[in-house]
Amino acid sequence: HYDIGFSIENLVYFELLRRGYEVNIGKINGTEIDFVAKKDGAYTYIQVSASLIDESTFKREITPLQNIHDNYEKFILTLDDYSEGNYNGILIKNVINWLLEE
Repeated sequence: HYDIGFSIENLVYFELLRRGYEVNIGKINGTEIDFVAKKDGAYTYIQVSASLIDESTFKREITPLQNIHDNYEKFILTLDDYSEGNYNGILIKNVINWLLEE
């Protein structure tokens, strides 16, 4: 069984390292944040999900980010194009587009 989500997480992890971030996994209120990336004293919180089309998956991925009450960047990276946008300060981006940024 091939897990595309796991592969995307690996890709994002190594790209964050390549971009010079210090990368950790975060936990808040019993939920997990895939990546807490730190660079130049600033944090970026990132969730990775192959798809957000399913409402329960969307809720599972966005809830931990909603529980962080600071003003650092928060992203969900996905293969979807359908879910892209700004959800109360949490940006949802297509992972391919994110990889091509910089």
